[in-house]
Amino acid sequence: RSTPWTTARSRPAPSCSLSPTRVLLTPRRLDVALKYRFFRSLVGGDDPDAERLYRWHIEKRSGHRMALGLATDRWKTTLDDYVASAGRLLGSMQRLGFLPQRPIPIDADGELLDGSHRVACAVALGIDQIPVERHPLRRAWAPAWGEAWFVENGMAGADLERLRTDYELLKTAC
Repeated sequence: RSTPWTTARSRPAPSCSLSPTRVLLTPRRLDVALKYRFFRSLVGGDDPDAERLYRWHIEKRSGHRMALGLATDRWKTTLDDYVASAGRLLGSMQRLGFLPQRPIPIDADGELLDGSHRVACAVALGIDQIPVERHPLRRAWAPAWGEAWFVENGMAGADLERLRTDYELLKTAC
């Protein structure tokens, strides 16, 4: 039996709008703060720990796939691929801004479905509004990369404290 929610034709369509970047920053996604720190270091070049921590996060997040030679995030198979891709994203966003034809997908609750690198890069460049596409029937698939994830994966001490500080800074940066 068909209901309005079981046919593709009757499903609510994604809706696009401009969103203040700040509303996309949540304690569930502290990975955005870590990526923000990395992009700021690419812009200013004054934070030698930023790349180390970025690589650490990607390794913890995707290392098991990379160790098997499997692509992650479409094509990246090494940590160097991630670093190079971040540099290309930064260069593109510096030249072209945030491309409106590539909105950030979010779920009905405003959680990121994809695009954490683009959000972090936009904030690092001072872009305070970005296009989002709300998907009312989808829910965030990614694990919560909140403080508990970082602790469970071995981040401690000064690195963890800096992550907390970076998150607070990130919320006021945009």
